[in-house]
Amino acid sequence: MLFHEKVIGHVIIGEATLNLALGDRDISVQALIAELGRMAETEENDERLAQIADARSWLKNFVQPERLHTTHTQWQLQAKRHEQTTLPAKPTPFTTGDDDDN
Repeated sequence: MLFHEKVIGHVIIGEATLNLALGDRDISVQALIAELGRMAETEENDERLAQIADARSWLKNFVQPERLHTTHTQWQLQAKRHEQTTLPAKPTPFTTGDDDDN
């Protein structure tokens, strides 16, 4: 997929996200797939219909349990590595800023 095609896919997913947000609905992968389906029902432009179908297909990759587990595990490993490299070994105690010990 070319960068230009990715940008169009992101725009379509963003449009679906905005539709959900403005409708005060939950935003999830499943909700985005359903919203893209609703958008496709009223779309008359064949090129845009193909883009919506591509976006739905891409999103469906994230509802497969094995893919979610792999993604979650990778995210956890990256977060742990980041913590180990950025956090001090000993926590800094919280102080109120007052020099008074009372």
